[in-house]
Amino acid sequence: MIAGLRVTVAAVCLAVTGLLAPLASQAQSASPDWSKNPDWSKNLVYNGDFSADGGSLDGWTSNQGTDNYYWFDSPSGTTYYASSACVGAPCITGTETEQNYLYQTIRTIPGVRYTLTFTYDAGAGNVNELKVVFGEKVVEDIVNAAAGSNTYTVTIRARRFDTVLNFIGRQDRAFSFLTGISVTPDFHHHHHGWDHDEE
Repeated sequence: MIAGLRVTVAAVCLAVTGLLAPLASQAQSASPDWSKNPDWSKNLVYNGDFSADGGSLDGWTSNQGTDNYYWFDSPSGTTYYASSACVGAPCITGTETEQNYLYQTIRTIPGVRYTLTFTYDAGAGNVNELKVVFGEKVVEDIVNAAAGSNTYTVTIRARRFDTVLNFIGRQDRAFSFLTGISVTPDFHHHHHGWDHDEE
């Protein structure tokens, strides 16, 4: 009787183990340790050249208000831009309904340093500004730049797995142009260890 009971209990344990094993396997596959094998050449920004769908802000979030000239897609020949002519200080420092923001959340690894590159033409207005925010840190603040296309490069360390990249712009009485946005892991810093400067 006892021997039979032991066999029955063992069979039940095996059956339960067999049911749980696939669940454990699924849990592991659902949360892969993707940080062990990052693609060091991949641009993490989607539609950083604004060429998706023949020219669009697809993948980006922008102010949809109609009371100012907030970011919009602006193709020029074979090059595509996000363009803006937002007038006034609230474009930069205002409320959520006033700010001229253009942002996207990208996948990052905490502790890894990334290289951010973008091309910006401030346009011909008298007052202009482009504030670039990576996570919670302002990494560039370009104020009253001369008209003309310039490429900017910044290296920054990620603090969390999802980082918001935000471009906040002002251009009084003219149009500014933004394109060529990329964020790639900085292999040099990854290979030789991290800087521990505060972001």
